[in-house]
Amino acid sequence: MFENLNQSYPFNNNFKHNLRTITLVSAGFILILLYFQPFGVDFMASQKEGYFVLAIGLVSAATFLFNTLILPGLFPKIFESARWTIRKELIWNFCMFIALIVEFTLTALIFNVSSLQSMTIFRSGALAVLPLVLFNLVNYNHSLKSKVVQVIDSGRHWLAEEHKTESDKENQHVRIESENGKEVFDKKLKDIVLIQSSSNYIEIFYREGNLVHRQIIRQTLSSVENLLSGFPIIKKCHRCCLVNLDQISRLSGSSPNYMLEAEGLDFRIPVSRNKISEFKKILSKT
Repeated sequence: MFENLNQSYPFNNNFKHNLRTITLVSAGFILILLYFQPFGVDFMASQKEGYFVLAIGLVSAATFLFNTLILPGLFPKIFESARWTIRKELIWNFCMFIALIVEFTLTALIFNVSSLQSMTIFRSGALAVLPLVLFNLVNYNHSLKSKVVQVIDSGRHWLAEEHKTESDKENQHVRIESENGKEVFDKKLKDIVLIQSSSNYIEIFYREGNLVHRQIIRQTLSSVENLLSGFPIIKKCHRCCLVNLDQISRLSGSSPNYMLEAEGLDFRIPVSRNKISEFKKILSKT
């Protein structure tokens, strides 16, 4: 339980927001006293009671103003948002509560409000709770809205980045060089249909329009597999074949001789027995 008190708690040091909050809370506090008349006290009975309500409203505003705008300016390290904790928030609120009790009690004595003379400190304490609760509710509501906005913005940013990343990968050019560096394949990833090994060479089948072309490069399939490992749409379907999942039209045949088919390719691509279930799942989702 006590460990939770050391958890971080955001301290709101936004000047404009705090100024609006203080004004709203003080005005609301005055209106509540005049309308609901707690303790059966008619604060409209005379000018003295009316001035008293106005005075404690201004006292509340001054207390919040001092604690939220002046103190953080004098002691920035103590009120630093990154270091603010639940424990500090509770202590800070308790200090404001005590300050309001003392200030309300002195104000009642100064204005000689007879209806508050008995049990002055108790009634002042009960009155002090109200502006403090209003102040914390407004701040909590603002903090909650800020967090919701951050979560929504973060989600939008993540979706935009995810879409951008996938789009960039699809349009990214893949460069495959031969072992001697003389032959180069440089095409868009999305246009690759099939890469298969042939002795000491690889055959790259790629699409240009409606036609599928072939390029032979002296290179190993394992090297190309490592090169393309960061692209999820490239899958190994056989010990000698890498396919582009977006280019596969269907899985045909029957166990154990399943084959993959691609538009424009005049032959079918073999699938290893241990890869059949994986490709069935993948192609069933497309």
